[in-house]
Amino acid sequence: LEVVNAYLNERKPNIPTYSVCMECKLRGNICVMVADGAACLGPATQAGCGALCPAYGRGCYGCFGPMETPNPHALSEHFQQRMMMAPAELVRLWRTFNADAAAFREESERYEHVGNQNHHR
Repeated sequence: LEVVNAYLNERKPNIPTYSVCMECKLRGNICVMVADGAACLGPATQAGCGALCPAYGRGCYGCFGPMETPNPHALSEHFQQRMMMAPAELVRLWRTFNADAAAFREESERYEHVGNQNHHR
């Protein structure tokens, strides 16, 4: 809505430059990745949704796409090493609403042809 409002009022949109994690903190949400071990794309996702999914106990799906400097590889490493996610699970995780966003697409492609065994790069 901010983009439409800005366009109609001939001004630059006021879009946050931080991740969904910051929105969780601002909203007072408990981190679902830390507290519940839920896979969450919040650390790599552009803010703007008000941390809707984490507010309801779900990990972020990445709806708003990657933030400016997302570092998806570090997040994938966390998912593999701490949450024991298989490469096929990582591919599915990165290929949701913004599967064609460069950062998310490239990260999913890193694991696309790797078997279901644990993969560390």
